[in-house]
Amino acid sequence: MRFKSENEAIRADKKLIISFSANDTKVVHTLQETFKVLFDNNRNPIDVAKIKRLVTGFSESYDKVLKKIIENSITLDLETFKFNVATVLPSFKMTRKGVFHGLKIEKGSIVDPNKVLDACWIQTGKELLDLRNRLNQHTSNPRSRAILELSPEQRKGVVAKASELFDKLEWTTVKGGDIGPVGASKILFAVLPEIALPVDRDEWKYVFRTHSYDKVLSIMINEISEWEKQSNTHLETLDSHLPTTLISVYNVMAMEARKRARQTLERVGISAC
Repeated sequence: MRFKSENEAIRADKKLIISFSANDTKVVHTLQETFKVLFDNNRNPIDVAKIKRLVTGFSESYDKVLKKIIENSITLDLETFKFNVATVLPSFKMTRKGVFHGLKIEKGSIVDPNKVLDACWIQTGKELLDLRNRLNQHTSNPRSRAILELSPEQRKGVVAKASELFDKLEWTTVKGGDIGPVGASKILFAVLPEIALPVDRDEWKYVFRTHSYDKVLSIMINEISEWEKQSNTHLETLDSHLPTTLISVYNVMAMEARKRARQTLERVGISAC
């Protein structure tokens, strides 16, 4: 089957996984059992030294981008929204084609030929501001552990609102193309780096196996809490590049997990491609 866009292909992949899980009991067990990013295939926590090595050895450009968006997202307005998104998306190679094509910062000025940032701000700006203010009221600075500083009730509300914003961004249309799930998650990461996880195509397909951003965030939060409990270590302390967040460390491990997750599907005879 041919798809008009990568976003359409991602959504079709997810439907394909659901159709398999309805007809094959072996696959049902594999797909319904959440893949663990911070745990190995035997459900043992990945050891501290390995995570620290992977995070420390990750790309220098990622560290530079992360530092910029964390420092520049304590407060939020249209200018910081545009700057952070225009900083993040090129680093993820999201601006070579599609609705983000040509988006960049050049000589200190934002170049946005498709006016995609304005379209996203119109859809979500007010609610993003409200969520930023809520987070600032209930978390401390630095925001490295912000998502776990919230009470369970506050965390539930924040995750629900982030998921609602994700849905609005995903279906925002610019010049005939939509932002899509990958773009939506990375925009949220750019402006809410202490709570929002950027999820790439393979992570949607192989690691999280869901189209629900609410579920992705809930999986992440529960897994971080469980890993910290079993390892007796705060996850963010394994990143020596400051400032950092729990999310940024988990993101490195989620990218590392893509190959393991793909191999898990292949062992039961399914390819999500």
